[in-house]
Amino acid sequence: MKSHGWKCGVLLCLAWGMTSSAFAQAPAGEDAPAGEAAPAPEADQAPAEEAPAEEAAEDPRLVEARERIARGEQLYEEGNFDAALQEFLRTRELLQGHQLRFLVLYNMARCEERLFRYGEAMDHYRAFLSEGGEFTEHAADVRAKIELLEGLLGRVTISVNLRAYEVWVDGRKIGETLTEILVPGGTHTIEIRADGYTDKQEQVDVAAQSEATVDFQMERLAEEYEGLPPALFFATAGAAVAAAVGGLAFGLVAVNKSGETDGRTPHLATPGERNAIQRNARNADILFGTAALLATTAIIFAVLADWDDEEDPNMVSEGAEEAGLRLQVAPMVGPQAGGVALGGQF
Repeated sequence: MKSHGWKCGVLLCLAWGMTSSAFAQAPAGEDAPAGEAAPAPEADQAPAEEAPAEEAAEDPRLVEARERIARGEQLYEEGNFDAALQEFLRTRELLQGHQLRFLVLYNMARCEERLFRYGEAMDHYRAFLSEGGEFTEHAADVRAKIELLEGLLGRVTISVNLRAYEVWVDGRKIGETLTEILVPGGTHTIEIRADGYTDKQEQVDVAAQSEATVDFQMERLAEEYEGLPPALFFATAGAAVAAAVGGLAFGLVAVNKSGETDGRTPHLATPGERNAIQRNARNADILFGTAALLATTAIIFAVLADWDDEEDPNMVSEGAEEAGLRLQVAPMVGPQAGGVALGGQF
């Protein structure tokens, strides 16, 4: 931090607060009523011994503040400026109402400065002066610090087409939903990040004591593919089974009618019977082809479906080696019938 001198200053103010509170708790003596003398102790009564004054209990807020200011100093020396800033913020809360509370502002300003939050740093330096630092021996140094920062920094105005976002400068997060930032003169990389949007970066050149503007038009991320609804597979598989059953029915009718005419001489089969056999056979072929197409589509849907949402642990058999989908499609051929067999394990 600026020094251990500032740390000692805060610790001294804590010790002063504890001492003052101890004196404040001491009860004031009461005067005897006018015209009355104080009763003298009886001769045979030994003078009462004075009871030792009870030590006032130490204010737990001051104890915690002392611990946090020491921890903040250590974190600052280790380069963990963000954590140190949090300790100083909490210390300032604990010292609410204390006349030397403004001393913590200097430590906070130093942390903000090392975190490249120059605007906040200057605000804390100014608050240090306005809350009591103006009348300390360090006021001149703080004013010089403010003047130096103002001379080295440029202002960047940020325009973003979002209400909530993070602002990163040169790889460091400096705040959220900021519209203006202060940066040292030079070239800087301004980055905007927001949930659900692609990160955007812009390089900006800004001279000291000058201004620059950068505009960000954020674009939504492409929605992550989560798979097809499993209901598509079940509907397609059901349609394939229905088509196969229909084809089997027409095929059986065609086979039966053909068997009935086989025992007769060809010239006894009527044209209507021959047409019926051909029509049933054609319908069976169409339905079997449709069933095969639907079964293939069902397999594709099964591969692309999102089974996680539909997974039911109660449907998994105990001792199963793996959870998943297994489908088999195979032709079914018999002496008097044909079709497509669809089977699977879910």
